Order: sequence, then structure tokens, then C-alpha cells
Amino acid sequence: MATYDYNVKAEYLESNGTFLTSSSEVGIITDSNSDETFTSTDDIIDGGANIGDYSGTIVINGETFIVVAPGNGIVYIWSNVADPSSFTFPSTIDTDTINSDPVVVCFLAGTRIAAPGGPRKIEDLALGDLVLTAAGETRPIRWIGRRTVVAAFADPLHAYPIRVGAGALGENLPADDLLLSPDHALLIDGALVHAAALVNGSSVARVARPAERFTYFHIELEDHALVLAEGVPAETFVDNVTRRRFDNHAEYAALFGEDRAAIVEMDLPRIKSARQLPAPIRERLAARAGTPDAKVA
Repeated sequence: MATYDYNVKAEYLESNGTFLTSSSEVGIITDSNSDETFTSTDDIIDGGANIGDYSGTIVINGETFIVVAPGNGIVYIWSNVADPSSFTFPSTIDTDTINSDPVVVCFLAGTRIAAPGGPRKIEDLALGDLVLTAAGETRPIRWIGRRTVVAAFADPLHAYPIRVGAGALGENLPADDLLLSPDHALLIDGALVHAAALVNGSSVARVARPAERFTYFHIELEDHALVLAEGVPAETFVDNVTRRRFDNHAEYAALFGEDRAAIVEMDLPRIKSARQLPAPIRERLAARAGTPDAKVA
């Protein structure tokens, strides 16, 4: 059974997102299943009352809230915020930004990205900073998407980080453990390979118990390109996901509006699952897992 300690909760109208009521009482919500995460089929229980099925999450003032919209016209939300005494609920929320989609395409905080002055942690980069691409170009960052994941709300298969151990892909590739979302692609043998497709249970593995709350970052350039993450070519943002999944989507909209032409995906084959992984890549991973510089993830 998944459990979540909250210290604020609120109700909004589902039709237009208008604020109804809030409380800073402390409580615990649980689900109706035996696993440790909230998923779309789970009944959410608060104080013994079944509120309805889990609907997803929404970010308000930088805090992630669990959401239930049971179809009675009201949206119920809960969170454990840093300072409940000073947290202010907005008069309206955009219910279209409730995130029920499990797909995350990003780097975990701490990932080092190649830059002209040397590798920099992705969380230290900002709009306009220069990064190096796999093609040897120096390019400015157009935007950095940020998404905080609360482990209890997340689908482990789609949201928990994949750890590609140092040396798993080749000598010093990656240079250090590379942690990224399951659907973030790396360039391997001329193909964009999703991290989840590389999982072999040893040198590449899904993180079984991530931090209770962790943050992913995604770099956007002017086009779909390859930056170097811990030395490995990794894709930048492309419009096969929506920016609305990011916590700071409003920042993007304020800077650029919503009508920018879609970023076209690079003309490269994409490998999304282990079943599609070519045998030479699978065999090389297995061979590297037995070499001294290939760290077991």
C-alpha cells in the first residue's frame, strides 16, 4: 500500500479551476493496492473516506500535489510542502496541466554536460549558457525544462531513473554513472536508444529505490541535437513530448509563447525497448559488464 504524509490540501472546481477551500491540517492518504506507488487505477483514501481514483499530479508554486478528480465537479489536491504556514494557494489552477502521463524524458540532477569551460552539472546551467554538442559545435541553451518527481506518485517503469554505470558503453563512456529517465535516448551505433532499452540488470539498471523526491532536467536548443552527458551523446528536447509536463512550463510560455514551430526530430532510427535492441549493442554491453572499468550499476 502506498502512503503519503501531507500537510496541506485544497479543493478546486474542475470546470474552471476556481479555488474553493484549503486546509493546513496534517494527514495521510493511502491507496487501495499492495504496491508502493499511486497509479491511475488506485482508489485514494483520506481519513478513511474513499475520495476517488488517482488522477495524476499538478505543480503549484513549485510544489507537487497529488490530484483526484472523481467526476463530481471538484478537484482534490494534497501535498507536503516545505513551509505550510506560508504556502498560498492561487485563486485558480489550470486543470489542463494535471499530469497523468508517466513519460519523462530528462537527465537526473547531478548529470555533467560538456561545456566550453569544462563539464557542468545540469542544474547549474541556465538559459543562454553554452554547451558542446557531439558534432563539436558550441550552442546556446534556449530553455531548460525541469520536472520534480515524487517517488510515491510515480510509475517506477516509466519514471524511476536508469543508471548507466561508468564505462558500460565503452572506455570512459560514460565517464561517471549517468542517471537519466527511461525514455531519454543516447546515440549508440547511429541509433537513438532509450535508456530503458539498455537495462541488463548489471552495468545498466533501473534505480529500485530513488530519493523520495528527485528532479529531472531537459535541455532545449534551437533544434533536436546531441549534447554530451558524462561524455555520451544524448538527445536534447524534441516535440515528441509536451513542455506542459515540465514544472516550469509557464516560464517557457512567458518567454516564447505557445505557438513556436515544432522542433523536428533528427532523422535517426529510434530504439524504444530491449526487444528492439540490436544484438551487437546487447553483446557489447554484456562484454563491457565483465571488464574492469565497467562499473556494475
